[in-house]
Amino acid sequence: MDTTIDLPAIITGLQNGRYPKLGSGSGRRVYDLENGMALKIAKNVRGYAQNQIEAIISEMDDSQLFAKVLFISKDNLYLVMEKAEPVTDFSQVLHYFKAGSNRELFQRDDFSYIPRKYNLLLSDLCRPVNWGILNGRPVIIDYGFTGRIKRKYYSFL
Repeated sequence: MDTTIDLPAIITGLQNGRYPKLGSGSGRRVYDLENGMALKIAKNVRGYAQNQIEAIISEMDDSQLFAKVLFISKDNLYLVMEKAEPVTDFSQVLHYFKAGSNRELFQRDDFSYIPRKYNLLLSDLCRPVNWGILNGRPVIIDYGFTGRIKRKYYSFL
């Protein structure tokens, strides 16, 4: 995470409506910074925790399976990561990695460690909305929803 980010300029751009909204979840809003980067803004404590987890996983993981976090604010409110093009069908991911099923994909050596090491939920990892295409390769773009986050912030659902 050594990319220089001009956060005040980004905030000004947001206030002026410069950046298109890519999506929104229960904890965060995501914007296209139009420079190959996406901005995730926490909406609540869930979003703060998810931003923090994504920054930690990005820092720890040296595979090419995760879109990299380039910047996180000290308070975890703002996170900037590589922007990927959307995956519309999970079969795109399966086809790229030559897997016949979700089960087959996550039993491969280069994938099987992910749920255990980072406490990520397989059901969440198999959703196309959590994947994108970066430099022609599928990458996980939304990986802040861990078992711990689920238990702590979503257990009442």
